[in-house]
Amino acid sequence: MTALRKILIEEEPVVTATVAVARAPAAKLYVVPTAKAPAPAQAAAAEGGTLKNILLFFAAPFLGLAYIIAVPFVGLGFLAVVAIRAATKIEAVRTVGLAMKNVVMLIGAPFVGVAYIVFFPFIGLAMLAWMGGRAAVGTGVR
Repeated sequence: MTALRKILIEEEPVVTATVAVARAPAAKLYVVPTAKAPAPAQAAAAEGGTLKNILLFFAAPFLGLAYIIAVPFVGLGFLAVVAIRAATKIEAVRTVGLAMKNVVMLIGAPFVGVAYIVFFPFIGLAMLAWMGGRAAVGTGVR
């Protein structure tokens, strides 16, 4: 067992009382409600649980169809991940993958730069509006 996993056990001396000790009453750990609160099942039904169940009933076949359609793609993706993990153990495949990564990054760099140029003014304006709104409301300003 390593030093980090050892548990420090200290023995405490046994204390014996020769004088009778009176125990104090325990603190009250519960609250008695004054008004009758509705049961959770009644609250859920009152909040539109029936409408939600009806909508789920009609949506269930479409959700099942989506799962049926997605299962082959999920399986193929899993097989691809397993194949890539197995292939990365081969040095030649790893070298080719690194070279392809560098080529793709070289080709994609101009598009990333254009995206930065196009979107950064909008992101900056949104940040400015967000900070101005927080300052106007007075929340979260340090």
